[in-house]
Amino acid sequence: MSKGQQYLQFFGSDALKRLHGCAIAESDAGTDSPCQALARPLRRPQIGFGNPHAPIVFISPSPLDAAAASNEAFAEWLDREATLEHHLTSETPHPYFQFVRAVLSGARRRLGLKPGKHDSLELAFHTWAVRCATENPDRVTDDALNQCVDRHLDSLMGTIAPRLVIAMGGPVARHLWWRTMRSWDGWGPMTTLHGRVLEVQLGKRTIPAILSVHPYQRGIDLHPDVIARAVGERIRADELQPQELKVA
Repeated sequence: MSKGQQYLQFFGSDALKRLHGCAIAESDAGTDSPCQALARPLRRPQIGFGNPHAPIVFISPSPLDAAAASNEAFAEWLDREATLEHHLTSETPHPYFQFVRAVLSGARRRLGLKPGKHDSLELAFHTWAVRCATENPDRVTDDALNQCVDRHLDSLMGTIAPRLVIAMGGPVARHLWWRTMRSWDGWGPMTTLHGRVLEVQLGKRTIPAILSVHPYQRGIDLHPDVIARAVGERIRADELQPQELKVA
């Protein structure tokens, strides 16, 4: 079975079909939706990519590439997402892919495992809190993030059921911090919170959430090691073994 067919089987499930329409719904709500200001005309949301049954989920504030959310047919979008393996396994100088590979490679080494070429796709799922595309993750407002998490991210986490999540970037970290702590005591810049672990309720489960700087932030060459250490302390070696992509 081809990678594109595997993606179609999972992303064609009823739960994720509903998620796929959320950005369109937010746009139709007009100014009643805080996400409306982030949405661009005729753009479709990205759900994510990777293995939806993997133990780790990376959460960014918004889709990585605004241009990739063009208003093409859903089947064509799925085919394009399936080609991301090239970017995750090659030496493409994209900060996000380099960061993820470094985190997973470091975690596997700490657990006595040999890193694999396809770890970024087989061991993790990559998604975003706000589904409307924006070129700058820092443009995501608190209102938009709160609404999109309540409406969409919680149900996605329930479907995926990860062992832990890595929250990348200030907007996501800020949301999870308040959701868990209900106080701003101890809050600070992401460079100081990098690697901090919160016990967060996502869906019906409480799981570790590792706070991380966003990979687009400059001057953070050693920061993947911090996240890799936190992952290695909270996950078993057998959970970081490659899995076959399964039908949802």
